[in-house]
Amino acid sequence: MPYPTCARDSSYDALLALAGVALATYAMARFFESQDRLGYDSRSARIISGFIQLTMHLWHTKGPDVEITSERGCLIALGPHRASLDAFAFASKIKLNGVTPPQFFATDVFNAIPGVSSLMKMFKVITIQATSVKDEHGRSANAVALDDASKVLQNHGCVAIFPQGNFARIGQKPPRIYNGTANLAVANELPIHVIRLDGFWSLNNPLIPVFMRNNTFYRAFFALFHLNSVRVNLCDVIDVHLQAEHENSSDEEKIEAINARLYACYRQTEELTPEKMNKLKSTFSDPDNIHLSIWRNKVRQDALKKELVKVENESSELEERAGAMMTV
Repeated sequence: MPYPTCARDSSYDALLALAGVALATYAMARFFESQDRLGYDSRSARIISGFIQLTMHLWHTKGPDVEITSERGCLIALGPHRASLDAFAFASKIKLNGVTPPQFFATDVFNAIPGVSSLMKMFKVITIQATSVKDEHGRSANAVALDDASKVLQNHGCVAIFPQGNFARIGQKPPRIYNGTANLAVANELPIHVIRLDGFWSLNNPLIPVFMRNNTFYRAFFALFHLNSVRVNLCDVIDVHLQAEHENSSDEEKIEAINARLYACYRQTEELTPEKMNKLKSTFSDPDNIHLSIWRNKVRQDALKKELVKVENESSELEERAGAMMTV
């Protein structure tokens, strides 16, 4: 029995619609792939990267691109760390010559989000343990991540890291600099390209309460849905550890000098215009090395805060013991 004409037409229409959707999807995927400037090996990574870069250009970034050329590995510091779109904004404005696409450091906390773990593997993210402890040899669990990063750098790769690790929040003192970036620079004898990110309207909008703008969840997710005007600038190239004056310095002294420069670039948590950035650069040649003094003061403050917390905890324990003795 022949099929009714209307049934045949419906089947053809459905087939044509599916073919149209498939063709449109393929065309969009090819278009997004063409927007990727970083050159990932995986086609899926190139498509996702191209989509992110296009979105950043349309909604979140402005200003010229930053071009970095390196015949060896490339170590890039990013900051101040303000929101989850930091890395996306950087990736959309960077042009790398001579090295592979950047591999970012990221905490394993994101693995709890469905699908994120697979994406991190696709983009070869170097994972840091959020709650790291030292092993039996006294090495931090994150020493493995630093070893992995060193291998990337030795193979002419690019590593991008947030030296502060934590978000720089409004009205609060800037986070300290962790030693990881300096350790990589000293161990691999590489300069650090210091990238500064400014222009986050999502964090400067006075219509949004400060407590909300400082909220971790807001910075991680909702800042992506707010228009921004992020500027990506090369703030400094740190090579003090490679200069002749530090030839006989210990690794600890080199790391301290690097951290002082990084902290100088990132402790200014307010918006930094290109003019202010140029003035900041001029202070790096200060004969009294004021930025090193500021960094040492910061380290001392943090140590005193930890000691105060320890003393307060001990005081609470003593008070509890004294109270228990009085009730006997």
